[in-house]
Amino acid sequence: MVGGKQRRRFSFTATIFVLLVAAGITTIAVKYYCYATSPPTDVIVLQQMLFYPGKSAKPPPVDAIGWTRVTLPQNWRDAGITEKQGWYAMDLEFKVPPNRLWGMYLPRVTSNVLAYINGEAIGRGGRFRRPVARNSNRPLYFSIPNGFLQSGSNRITLRVKAATGMTGYLGSVYLGPDELVRPVFQRLFRLRVNVVEVITASLVLVAVLMLGLWSVRRKDSLMLWFSMICLIWALHNLNLLVVEIPVSVRSWESLRYLSVGWFSVLLVMFMHRFLGLRYPVLEILVYAVALIGSIVMFSISDIGDFFRFTNQVWIPGALLLGVYPAIRVALAWWKSGDTEYFVVMFTGLPILPVSIHDWLHLNGYIQRDHGLLMQYSAATMLLGFTVMLLMRYAHALNASEQLTNTLEARVEEKGRQLEANYQQMQKLEHDRVLSDERERIMRDMHDGVGGHLVSALAMTESKTLEAGKFKNMLGNALMDLRLMIDSLDQTEGDLTSVLGVLRSRLQPALEESGITVQWQVADIPVIADLGPSRILQIMRILQEAITNVLKHAGARVLTISTGRTGDSVFIEIRDNGAGIRPPETRGHGLRNMHYRASRANIGLKIEAADPGTRVCITVPLGSVDPQ
Repeated sequence: MVGGKQRRRFSFTATIFVLLVAAGITTIAVKYYCYATSPPTDVIVLQQMLFYPGKSAKPPPVDAIGWTRVTLPQNWRDAGITEKQGWYAMDLEFKVPPNRLWGMYLPRVTSNVLAYINGEAIGRGGRFRRPVARNSNRPLYFSIPNGFLQSGSNRITLRVKAATGMTGYLGSVYLGPDELVRPVFQRLFRLRVNVVEVITASLVLVAVLMLGLWSVRRKDSLMLWFSMICLIWALHNLNLLVVEIPVSVRSWESLRYLSVGWFSVLLVMFMHRFLGLRYPVLEILVYAVALIGSIVMFSISDIGDFFRFTNQVWIPGALLLGVYPAIRVALAWWKSGDTEYFVVMFTGLPILPVSIHDWLHLNGYIQRDHGLLMQYSAATMLLGFTVMLLMRYAHALNASEQLTNTLEARVEEKGRQLEANYQQMQKLEHDRVLSDERERIMRDMHDGVGGHLVSALAMTESKTLEAGKFKNMLGNALMDLRLMIDSLDQTEGDLTSVLGVLRSRLQPALEESGITVQWQVADIPVIADLGPSRILQIMRILQEAITNVLKHAGARVLTISTGRTGDSVFIEIRDNGAGIRPPETRGHGLRNMHYRASRANIGLKIEAADPGTRVCITVPLGSVDPQ
């Protein structure tokens, strides 16, 4: 264990395998690079030309003083040429002119070129006014239509102009049939432009993905730092892809150099977090030096001093800073043998030598034939980080599977315990429900059937037994028993069903009384918590109200209606009889009705109507059964 992290070491076999794969990839890359940069064969190669340094917009006369013979490729820095523009010329003899499409192929030119044949322009690499088009990283190809090349002497003229801060350069020039020259141009274009475009797009895509991962895992700052590295590298690659820059040279070059310097800064911060190192003082120092250097860069007004500072101070400083994370990760791997350290070291170290190569190339210390290389090392970096993420994912997946297996066993055990507890609780709940229901039935029987039977029993013990009263008492007991049974039916909270059952029970008495009954029952909402106890109380109240009408009201019409008012439903019983008088509102029967209403948690209003009496029961839709 190092730094609290379990290290994953390479076995000897895995190390050999990785080295063989890396050697194979390197061999393929080198072979493809040599293939893509190889010149065309069986074509005309322009290597000896006349050169005239000057700013004229038109070709100087052939006999003008200043023309010198040069050999291509020509590096203006080596020749001591300080001009930013010059002319190349050569006479090409044809005994028989070409009778098909030809082309002119320029593998490398800094920065722009305008090509003429016999005084006629055949192509250009972009604008010549400032800022000049930048073609240093891309080959150029100009088609030569049939008829441009004539028998005899043909003058080939090239106008070359270097962008500010760059030194002019012209590589070998190739002329030949289109089918021989264009394929060579296309494969070099794919290497220098298309491959860089793919790498740049991949950098942006990976940066977006890393930012997305970081946004959901803020504690993993490694994702944030790597996304910033990818974005700043993609920004640097724009210098190789953009031909006509949209801003001033000074702004563009500042952006380019800043991207190189701050790439090294971000690389240090990324490597510290990757290795689990904490050096706040060192990081503050690195930030401070980079910030001071950036301010100095922007404060330099002279363009010459600007490029001297960037090429001789800023870039060397960035290279030296880039050595630090390389040494750090190499030492960490040497001490721990961690697989991730090996992958990052193996795929990240190529950045350092190619960066040094590009700096030597830009400052004229090595030949400029093959161009810059740093942009290609991003592919190895992306590959390394992808492998590292896959390794972390595989490790996390294995750990997750082990944890899942452990959790499954624990969950299964807990599940068995919960099932046993649930069965026990279910039995207890069942016993409680039975006890509660038994108690309720006993209470209801005591209050209803029991009371009637006790009264009937008392009547049998009296000296004079009135058969009619005794019969009514037994009938009331039987009716109450039927109401209890009806209340146990599953009404699912539907009061209209309750009224339907009650109607079937009271219909014979209503028909015998001769009273006209008007049922105005409308659909009302279902009440979810309307249990048997509440239903029984409602049915008893309704029975009592209807019985009072039959016995005491002397009514001819009885109206039973339902409806909804706000968050309650109501059942109303209205008659057109004699009505109720104030002393009667305190009678035993009415007090019993109010008592039942309070037990059922419902509203009850008994009042005189004009004519008759009105009894209204209101049941809240969301009320709770007190039983």
